[in-house]
Amino acid sequence: MNANFSIGLIEISGLGDAIRTLDQMCKVSEVEFVATERRLGGRLVTLVVKGEVSAVKAAIDAGVELAKTFGTLKAWNVIPSPHEEVLPYLHLDMDKPIEPESESAATHVGPARIRKSAKQTEAKKPAARRGRPRKKAAAN
Repeated sequence: MNANFSIGLIEISGLGDAIRTLDQMCKVSEVEFVATERRLGGRLVTLVVKGEVSAVKAAIDAGVELAKTFGTLKAWNVIPSPHEEVLPYLHLDMDKPIEPESESAATHVGPARIRKSAKQTEAKKPAARRGRPRKKAAAN
C-alpha cells in the first residue's frame, strides 16, 4: 500500500547552508519538515520534507536552486506516494509515535524534547578539593 503524500529529500554539505535551505523550502511551499540526518559532524546534512506532490516538488526545486548558489548541493529526490516499507526507514511510520533518542543523535525526528540540564536535575554538590591537603595550624 502506498502513502497518500509525497516525500522530498535533499542532501547538503554544511549545517548552516542546510538550515538556510530548509528555511527557504518551508517558505516557498506548504511542506512539513519531518527529519534530518547529520553525518560527518554536520558536514553532510539530509533534510526530509513531506506534503502533496506539487508542494514537495516546489520545495525541493527551491532548495536545489539555493543550495546550488552556495555550492553545497550533493543530491536530491522526490518520492511521490512512497511505499509503506520506506516509511519506517525515514522515521515516518504512522503507527509509532516519533520519539528522538537524544538531542545529539545523528538523526533527529519530530519536535525536540526539552531536557533539564545537569544543574537543574542534581542538587549542588561541594566541589572536590584538588592538590595537596592543607596543613592544620598548630594549637598554642
